[in-house]
Amino acid sequence: MVWIPFFSSSKPIDNQQHAPDRKSRKLCWEKRDEFFNCLDKINILNSLDPKNAKAVKDNCSSEKAEFEFNCATSWIEYFQEKRVAEYKRQMVIKESNESLK
Repeated sequence: MVWIPFFSSSKPIDNQQHAPDRKSRKLCWEKRDEFFNCLDKINILNSLDPKNAKAVKDNCSSEKAEFEFNCATSWIEYFQEKRVAEYKRQMVIKESNESLK
């Protein structure tokens, strides 16, 4: 006999039986953008860095809570990691372009 665990989720968007619909994805992206705009205002790139935890909590806690509630759990860390990776990519491109001048 195989035991398959079932986990209950407090967030409807984490329901793995159905992919998030267009409306849910749009809301997630809006909340992500609001959170990232808040981070930009306080000059924080990486919200996953423990050194930034207090500043994020003090300045962007409501935006972060909305982002985390409205996005699938698997997307939250992905979006935050992608933000850092995209910034680093842009810096490499900028440095490359400057070295060609």
